[in-house]
Amino acid sequence: MIVTLLTMSGQPELPFKAPTNVQCLAATYDNVDSLIKLLEANDIHTVISTMNPPTPEVHAAQDNLIRAAAQSATVKRFVPSDWGIDFAADDEHLPLSWKALKRQSFAELEKQPNLGFTTFDNGYFMDYFGMPHYQSYMTPEMPFVDMSALKAAIPGSGDDLVTWTLTRDVAKFVRKMVESDDPWPKRSQIVGDSVSFNEIVQLAEQARGRLLLIGTKFDVVHDSLEDLRAGKISEIPAYLPLYEIFPKEMLLEMMAGLGVAMITGVFAFKGELINDKFPDIQPAKLRDFIKTHWQGK
Repeated sequence: MIVTLLTMSGQPELPFKAPTNVQCLAATYDNVDSLIKLLEANDIHTVISTMNPPTPEVHAAQDNLIRAAAQSATVKRFVPSDWGIDFAADDEHLPLSWKALKRQSFAELEKQPNLGFTTFDNGYFMDYFGMPHYQSYMTPEMPFVDMSALKAAIPGSGDDLVTWTLTRDVAKFVRKMVESDDPWPKRSQIVGDSVSFNEIVQLAEQARGRLLLIGTKFDVVHDSLEDLRAGKISEIPAYLPLYEIFPKEMLLEMMAGLGVAMITGVFAFKGELINDKFPDIQPAKLRDFIKTHWQGK
């Protein structure tokens, strides 16, 4: 499989060494005609978007890429940059101001009758619970549980099941879907593991203990559904360095909204999973992942 990586014009060099089957090309995302020529000249069949963060400027670029893909003679399939959950959830379940941008891109895809597409719902990325001991290309985030500082600010009771999937496992499923000739569903659900926050804290305490049977206690607080819906969330030390990337207000609003979604079941997937379509892929389990990267540390 030949992979073409489209980067924004003027973007710095990649933070990793690209494999030999990957070519990098600079794209001008504000020019649809230019994008069409680029896609056709390189015989691009499937476009997979990982554009981030969810700002109007980024989604305008993605929508232009969708239009270019639909008008090109070579592109047949498109994956928008959702990578998480169904952003069609209402405000009672998912109070995020920028989800309208996700819906806008989804609506743009639905306007294109000749372009197949799917969004990958994989829950929250598991990678974060291995950092800094696990090599990942994700920005360190530590959602709600700070493994290093031994602190946790848990949404609700902590008993709600949440879907977690390792990025490398997501990539395996995406590759299988790209290689398959079967029609794509509009949504493709992936589940690496389903684990509650209370279980995660317990696993983390056991792993961080110096002896196998003696854990290290975390400092845990619980944020109520009412507080999270009001945008009130307890900070953990892991959020502080992120304020250099995301404005504090934006980050805390996002975490509060995601906390609401976890309590209300948006992260507990129901229905058909593409795991069943590709049973040869055995995704990582969170218990093993935390133990591998935090045991005795």
